[in-house]
Amino acid sequence: MGTFHDTRDPLHGITVVATAGDTVYVGRCHARENGRIELHDVDQHSDGDDGKTNAQYLDRAARFGVWPRHEHLVLAADEVTALGPLSEYFRRPGDKPAVPAPAPQPVAAPGASPAAAPDEAVQLTPAAVDEVRRLLASEEKPGQGLRLAVAGGGCSGLVYKVEFDTRQESDIVVPCDGFDVLMDRKSMIYLRGIILDHQQGLGGRGFQFQNPNASNTCGCGESFSV
Repeated sequence: MGTFHDTRDPLHGITVVATAGDTVYVGRCHARENGRIELHDVDQHSDGDDGKTNAQYLDRAARFGVWPRHEHLVLAADEVTALGPLSEYFRRPGDKPAVPAPAPQPVAAPGASPAAAPDEAVQLTPAAVDEVRRLLASEEKPGQGLRLAVAGGGCSGLVYKVEFDTRQESDIVVPCDGFDVLMDRKSMIYLRGIILDHQQGLGGRGFQFQNPNASNTCGCGESFSV
């Protein structure tokens, strides 16, 4: 689970996978600065170790965790070709093997232009789009977007936040049909790839998240862990 610090890198406190050459490193990210990536409680694996490929090793690591070989490890950032949360490698039966994401670029400084997210960053079902449009119209919030965020709390450690808000300069922006979906960069780590749905009727529970990054979701559907 990640730890929220406004002054820290978005990956601070998150168990990540760093790829350098044919070796993958799994550990808790502490910092990315001065050309270095600093990890704590780190295990490593190279293709062929123990008769396993890196993909097989990461699939198991995402399910059961790792046994750290290094309490503290520093990697040269220019040698790391991919870096991302270990949760992205969690697969269910029938899922395709995960593909390592490119190493993320440094977080934009305050005042930078809003960044557009890739199309697969977040998806809304037609029911969710219709409900957002209805709420925007009924609450008279012209020019505002739908903000999706994650905060610490809840019975599983993290909770979803859904609200209408104005765009901030550092937001990740996903254009939708008639409005924008807004996410801060820290929340994007936990929300990438989600599907937002909306259920109506007596058995419905409002907005529902299908989150591929969640390793555990509370029965209430509003709290999860990674």
